[in-house]
Amino acid sequence: MYYLTLFFTSFLLIASSACHAEAREVALEELSSRYEAFLLDAHGVFWGSSAVGLLPGAAAAMKYLVSEGKCVGIVTNSTQLGAKEKEKLRRYGLYEGVHYHFLVTAADAARELLLAKALPFATPRCKYWLFGAPHPHFGSHLPIFEGTGYVETKELSEADFVHISIPHIEGVDQEDPEVFRKWVEAVGTGVEVLCVSPDRFALEGSPPSPVVRQGSIAEMFVERKIPVHMVGKPSSIIYETALRQVPRHIPKEKILMIGDTPGTDIRGAHGVGLDAALITKTGVVAELLEKEGIASCLDRLALDDQPDFLLERLAK
Repeated sequence: MYYLTLFFTSFLLIASSACHAEAREVALEELSSRYEAFLLDAHGVFWGSSAVGLLPGAAAAMKYLVSEGKCVGIVTNSTQLGAKEKEKLRRYGLYEGVHYHFLVTAADAARELLLAKALPFATPRCKYWLFGAPHPHFGSHLPIFEGTGYVETKELSEADFVHISIPHIEGVDQEDPEVFRKWVEAVGTGVEVLCVSPDRFALEGSPPSPVVRQGSIAEMFVERKIPVHMVGKPSSIIYETALRQVPRHIPKEKILMIGDTPGTDIRGAHGVGLDAALITKTGVVAELLEKEGIASCLDRLALDDQPDFLLERLAK
């Protein structure tokens, strides 16, 4: 709980409640009547964890939105390509065209940049160095780079940039980011860092609990004044990738992002001109919201992280 509190408060800034409209609790049916397209985060919105699978009522809610003629897209900071994520969802009974129309991952957005040689820094050698090792319970990072011309090097001195893998220690997820600090400090300065998924924590296990993810490692590099380039939420890169999948006749004011994390889902949506709803009962900060009170937590959020609506869970 201590590190979850740090995770949430890392986004907090003192902001007068008079400076923003207070978010109110709504039901999914009301949101459906107001918006024509919905972008959904995965973890904490419709997905519990690899051990839990789909959250109760989420599949029915997604099917309801599609049946109402809404465009439904999934926008996730997963470092797996969209094709693999779709395959996983099919195993749990969630189907493209029935429950959603498209799926965009942070890995998809990163791969587009790599293929176009459009990274925001010079890569004359087209080489990267992997921070950490492939996670044994999740897919390899290699599909992101396959066919892009970028290759992995085992020598940091030869690399144009560092790519952060899903953090773990001998295959075991960790709850405390500090256990990785010694490896971050071992990386010298004067190197660029690519963080495909800025999520600091993810919910895993049964019952789900927060474990360290790439964003926590990236934050340590930032503390050391090492340039870190984000691709996933809240970066506009992944949002713009997703918005290209939304029918052109739907204006931004009719698109709603639904997520569980103020600093990624809500901030990123506002950054590209979208409204956003915060999940309060099943997301990564649900326990903290319940303990400290929703009003108290939201009143301390930076303006960009303030949700427009509060939604207890993705269910009818």
